[in-house]
Parts: sequence; structure tokens; C-alpha cells
Amino acid sequence: MTTAATTETTFPAHYSPQDIKLVTFVQAWLKQNGYTQASLARLSRVNASTLNQILKGSYPTSPSKILVTVESATHRAEEANAQDIGIIETSVFNLVQVACSQARNYRNFAVISAYVGTGKTFALKHYVKNNPNSYLIEATPTMNVNSFVKKLSQTVLGNTGKGSLEDRLQAVIDSLYNTDSIVALDEAETMTPKVLHTVRRLRDIAGIGIVLSGTEHLRGIIQPERGQFDQIRSRCGFFPATIQEITKEDTAALVQAAFIKEEINDAVIERMRSYCGGSARMLVEGMIAGIIKFRDGRALTIALVDAVAKQVLCLKQIK
Repeated sequence: MTTAATTETTFPAHYSPQDIKLVTFVQAWLKQNGYTQASLARLSRVNASTLNQILKGSYPTSPSKILVTVESATHRAEEANAQDIGIIETSVFNLVQVACSQARNYRNFAVISAYVGTGKTFALKHYVKNNPNSYLIEATPTMNVNSFVKKLSQTVLGNTGKGSLEDRLQAVIDSLYNTDSIVALDEAETMTPKVLHTVRRLRDIAGIGIVLSGTEHLRGIIQPERGQFDQIRSRCGFFPATIQEITKEDTAALVQAAFIKEEINDAVIERMRSYCGGSARMLVEGMIAGIIKFRDGRALTIALVDAVAKQVLCLKQIK
């Protein structure tokens, strides 16, 4: 078998020059920053054994895709050192990015429904912040067509618009017409039928993508065939199942990002997950924040997790 080599590791032929470059980078990064392979694997949401094989040059197929993910995790680790946890690409985060991209590419509706606390709003804000021609409106139960158009005009045009309601809506449509823009609406389950009808008109006339994001109740509103929102449902190009919780891998990545250079026992991570019920918000803003605040130099153990859960957060384990 033909091989390419560096001074430390011999790599098989299916490792491209870029793969070898990234392996060398990751090996050096681990040494320079004091991280273990296990902690980096958690941040990357990659199996620890898989990462070990890749870095040793024994992975049986092309490692290119995984190495790109690992390299990205090293940058997130550096961000976490400077800005608390930083951006962790959980399964929910990635699904929201796909939803926004699908809506933009195909100029139709994408619907994301998820239980509260799973991180959909955080992911939606991140996408809008980092992608041009992306606009976010947070709906409220009191929003009517007039207040929606006013908010839409302020968000897209930078002003509340002039003239009649129809004139102001037309001004937004003219600005967005035939562009690659998307308008994302969070808490969409609180929107009235008339507002959602206006949203559909906006999409149809301007020819742009629309992302509707909300709780599990949003799915019940949009999904029924021949219901009052059938015209929206029939225009959905992306409508995955309701997200109920973050995954075990998501939990591990978030915990590792918070305690960035520590070797954390899997049982400790699972215990933290058992208290948080699949909620990223409860994990980050409750459990992790509580441990950081009241840890007082103690080891990160199951006993510490139990103490913070019971004495600080009044939580019970969720079986």
C-alpha cells in the first residue's frame, strides 16, 4: 500500500494531503492547549475511538469530513475560553441552520417545532446574525396584521413605513422581491390566522423563504391537511418532526465546553442530563451555571451534581 508520512505518523493512501495537514494541526493543538482527545471528541460530537484512530492514521476510510468537524471544534474551544461556552453546534443548532438554508434556496416555507429550552431560538438568531438578507421577527400573542407589518417594515427597511397598511406591506415586498432573502418568525404558534395569511402573501408575492419557528403547538397548527393553514402546509419544503430534547452527544458537548480542559466522567454527564430532561437551557443556565457558582474547588462528581440539583435548583432526576 502506498503511504505518505510525517515525522510522527505514517498515513495510508486514502488520507489526502489536506487530511494529513489537519491531523498534524490537531495533534499539535492538543499538546499546545492541554486538551485530551476525549474532551476534543466530545466538543466535536465525534466518537472518541474514531478520533483516536484518525490521529493514529489507522482510520479505514477517508477522514476528511470528520477532520473538518474536529478542526471547527478547536476554534469553538478557543471561543469558549474567551466567551464562556461559545457556539456549540448541537443537533438542534444544525437542524435550524438546514431549515434556514432550505427556505432560502427553495424560496418556500420551513417549519421548526421544538420543546422549549432545546435551543432553536439561539440557533435561529445565530443564523440571522451571520447570514446577509436574513430577518428575524419575534411574534407575540397580541400581534395583529398592522403591528406585524409595522415590525416587518422596521426590521427590513429600517423604518415603520408610510401610507396605508397595504402601502407599507407593498414597500417591504418591493424591497425583498426576487432576492435570496428569508424572513424568520419565532414563537410563530402565537400568530393569528390573519397574520399568518399575511406571511403567506409576503412569501408568494416577494418570492422569498419563510421560516416558522415555535413550540410543539406550531406543528399542530400547520400540519392538518385541509385545515385553515393548508396553503402554508402545502408550501412547506422542510417540516421535520418536533424536537423533544437535545441528544446525549449534545449534552456531552455542552458540558465539555463549560469545563473545557477537564476530563469528565460519562456518568457525571449522564447524571446532569437526567436532571435537565433534554433541555439545553436548563443544562447551561441552570445546572452548569450552578456548578460553576457553587463548586468551590471541588471535583466534578456525581455527588456535586446531586448537591447542586437539590440544594440550588430544587430539581429531581427525570427517569
